[in-house]
Amino acid sequence: AGGTDVGEQAAAAAAAVLSPEQEFEACLEHAVTCMMAEVNAVGEVMLEVGAPQGWGPSRLDSRQLAQVLAALQQAAAKGGADATVLRQGSTEMTAEGGVVSACTADVLVRRRATGGVPSMEVRVAVIGNVDSGKSTLVGVLTRSMLDDGRGLARGKVFKHHHEESTGRTSSIGQHNLCLDSSGGILNDSQFRATNCGDYVKHASKVVTLVDLAGHEKYFRTTAYGLTGHMPDYACLIVGANMGVVGMCKEHLGVALALKVPVFFVITKVDICPEHVLKNTVQSLASILKKPGVRKKPYLVRGHGEVLTAARNITSDSLAPIFLTSAVTGKGLDLVRMFYSLLPQRHRWVEAQGQAAEFIIDETFGVPGVGTVVAGTVKRGVITPNTPLLLGPDIGDGTFKAASIKSIHYKRLPVGQVVAGQTAALALKKVKRAQVRKGMVLVDERLQPCASWEFDADIAILTHSTTIQPRYQAVIHCEIIRQAARVVAMDMERLRSGDRACVRFRFLQRPEYITPGTRFVFREGRTKGIGVVVASEKPSASSTPTGSLA
Repeated sequence: AGGTDVGEQAAAAAAAVLSPEQEFEACLEHAVTCMMAEVNAVGEVMLEVGAPQGWGPSRLDSRQLAQVLAALQQAAAKGGADATVLRQGSTEMTAEGGVVSACTADVLVRRRATGGVPSMEVRVAVIGNVDSGKSTLVGVLTRSMLDDGRGLARGKVFKHHHEESTGRTSSIGQHNLCLDSSGGILNDSQFRATNCGDYVKHASKVVTLVDLAGHEKYFRTTAYGLTGHMPDYACLIVGANMGVVGMCKEHLGVALALKVPVFFVITKVDICPEHVLKNTVQSLASILKKPGVRKKPYLVRGHGEVLTAARNITSDSLAPIFLTSAVTGKGLDLVRMFYSLLPQRHRWVEAQGQAAEFIIDETFGVPGVGTVVAGTVKRGVITPNTPLLLGPDIGDGTFKAASIKSIHYKRLPVGQVVAGQTAALALKKVKRAQVRKGMVLVDERLQPCASWEFDADIAILTHSTTIQPRYQAVIHCEIIRQAARVVAMDMERLRSGDRACVRFRFLQRPEYITPGTRFVFREGRTKGIGVVVASEKPSASSTPTGSLA
C-alpha cells in the first residue's frame, strides 16, 4: 500500500511541473488579463513584448511571437480595443546555454472611441521664447497643414485681433489633437475650433495643446497656464536660428520647479545654417547637464527613438529633442507620433473615487445659458444636478451651494466628466459677477474653507538681496494668482539657494488652498518654488478688517 502512495505522489508532482508549452500558455493568459484590466482602467497601454523585463513571456522565437501578437489582438478586439504593432525586431539575451537571439515587438493597445467622452486626455503646455514658433507648431499639428513661413498656421489658432496684427500670443489658447485607437491623427484641414466636437466624438484620445505666450510682459499669463491648467508635460520650443535665449530659460525653470517633464522641439531648421543649428543643440545640451536640471539630452531621429522617448519621458532623467520645420514638414511625423504615444502622467483612475473637486480657470456669460465656468476636474466625478459648493465667495470668502445645469467637454454635450478632464459647466442661478478665476467647486463632504494664511517649505532660486519677514511676492499655485506677504519664517533672512519653512499671508482675499500642492512665487522674474505644508483654518477673528497693506 505504501508503494502505491509513493507512486501517486510522484505522478501528482509530475503533473504539477508544467511543460514549457503549458507554462508559456499560462504566462500569456495571465499577462493578457492584466493588460485588459489596465486598458479598461486607463484607456491605453504600451507593451514591450518579448523583452527581458517586458510584458508577458520572454525569449520568444518568431512562431511564439506571432502567437502572442494574435492572442493580444484577439483579447483587445474582444475588450473593445485595438492592438497596433509599432515595431518588430530582435534582441540578444543571455540564457543558460549562452547568448540567444529573441524576437521582440512594441505594441500599442488603445480603447476604441465610444461616441462619448474619450477615455484619455493628455495636456501639453507649449512654452518657449517669443518668436520661436509655438503657435505655428500648434497650428501645423492641429490643422494637418504646412506653414508658408509668413504666419499662415499661427493665424488659425490666434484668439484676438491684436495677436494677429502683432503675431504674438498674449492669452492662453487650448487646441485639440484628436487621435484614433490605432494611433492615427483625426485632425484634417477642415478642423476648426467651432467643429472640434465632431472630431472629439470619434477620438479615443485627445492631446490638449495649451498654447502659452512667450513675451516677457506676458510672463504672468504663462506662469498661470503652467500652474492652473495642470499640464502633464511641457513642450519647450527653441528657434534654431536664435538659440536658447530670453524667456526660454525662465520658462524651463518654472516647468522644472513644478516637476513637469519637459521635451524640446527645435524649429525653423530649414532656414538655419548648419553651424548655427549645431551650436543651438550644443548649448541646449550643456544647459540640460547642469546640476539643477540633470537631464540626458536625447536627439530623436527615427521611429525607434520616439518609442524609447515616449516610454521614458516620465522617468524625469531623459530630455527628448526633436528637429523640425513647419514649412518643409521635416521631423513633424516624429513629433506627431510622440504626441500620440505620450502616456498620462497621473493615475486619474484612483482620484475618480474621491469627493468631487473642480478648479475654475475661466468664466463666461453665455446668452440664453447663463454663467459658464471652465476648468479641470481635479478629483471625483461630476454629473448634471450634482449639488456642489462654490467658493471662496468674492465678498466674504464663504462657500455657497451651486448646482450644475449641463456639462460640455470640448464643445461636446456630455452626461459626466471624471478626474483629469477639462470641462465647461453651466451653473444654475449664479450671476457672472459672483464667479472669478481661482474659485473652486467642491463636494460638501470636504467641508471646504478659505484661508488667509498658509505654511510652505520654500527654496529661493534667484534673489539679488535678502528676503526677510514682510517680503511680498506673487504666488502662482494651481489656479491661485495673488500677492502674498511673508509673516513668519524659521530663519532670520534668506538668500539665493536657501531653503526654509515660511508662513505666507494673502493680501487681497482668502483662497482655497490644499496641502501638498507645488507653487512658484515671483516678483518680476521667478524667485522661488515651494510646497504647501498646511493651510490655516480661519476662525472668526482671523479675517482682516480693512488694513491689508
